[in-house]
Amino acid sequence: MLTGSLLTVPLALGLYFTLKIFQPIMAAFALACRLLEAVVGIAATIAGCAAVRTALAASYPGKVALQLIAWNNATSFGALVFTIGSTLFFFVFLQSASIPRLLGWLGLSASLIAFAACATHLIRPQIPAMSMAAWIPMLLAEISTGGWLLIRAVNDVPACARAH
Repeated sequence: MLTGSLLTVPLALGLYFTLKIFQPIMAAFALACRLLEAVVGIAATIAGCAAVRTALAASYPGKVALQLIAWNNATSFGALVFTIGSTLFFFVFLQSASIPRLLGWLGLSASLIAFAACATHLIRPQIPAMSMAAWIPMLLAEISTGGWLLIRAVNDVPACARAH
């Protein structure tokens, strides 16, 4: 979990710097979501250690932090924030036409499906946020888009974006 949260940071920065030329504000907001996701994941992982939990439980702010972490673990808040950032990044990919439209639509659709699963789980906790049906499209979108970006990179920057 800790490694995944830490690796989110360079991935998010790479996406931000790739897409900021097209829509800087939306790319920055998507970056903020992905960084919040990383912070939540790192905090939850660190608080999972018995010694850290014991130390936090000794103070009021620590107890509040433990309650927030327990809430995140129960509600999948980090996953919800991930889906918001992913939706925004794929929206910018789609609007900029910097990747094939099929990949953009796949990513945007998958992000919205995962977001709906996480939001539903926040409202009705008995419905799991991490069900396979909601996350398999996201897995396909992330792997196919990541592969495309590693092999082909983004399409040339349109002339209107170069002027900015």
